[in-house]
Amino acid sequence: MTRSAKSFHAPATRHEVARSRMLGWFIAGALLAGLGGFAAWIAQSAGDGLLRGTVFFVLWGAFAGLAWRFWFRLPVGTLHWDGLHWSLNQNAEMPVAGELVVHADFQSFLLVQLHGVDGRTQWLCLERAQPREAWAALRRAVYSRPKPEPRADGMFSVRRGDA
Repeated sequence: MTRSAKSFHAPATRHEVARSRMLGWFIAGALLAGLGGFAAWIAQSAGDGLLRGTVFFVLWGAFAGLAWRFWFRLPVGTLHWDGLHWSLNQNAEMPVAGELVVHADFQSFLLVQLHGVDGRTQWLCLERAQPREAWAALRRAVYSRPKPEPRADGMFSVRRGDA
């Protein structure tokens, strides 16, 4: 294996996954902006504001509850990369192992989805909360190809379809 091929694979790493503060603040800001926009609309409109206000606050409360539930149910645990597979170890649940797919990359924030081999799917919001080197190692692992596995015939195979 050449030197450039060896450096193409990211070493094993782990990242502590917590509820994203950035996402929490984004959700809170969006809910407050919606509340403020509706208040301005009610103040400028004519007619029965009480009925519209009641309907809005019921809908807004339902959306706020769903957003809080989504944020509160985000996985918390440790994301592991062993050079071939990703796994998410949570405290009380069975680990989810599979392929990690990046949906959004904002340099210090990654929105990813872990597709488990058992059919389970976990959305993860990864933030740079650890030292810079740990975040760089995680980003290398996210975008690296898995290490090839030796087969019985002496050839190497790769498990992921995108490699």
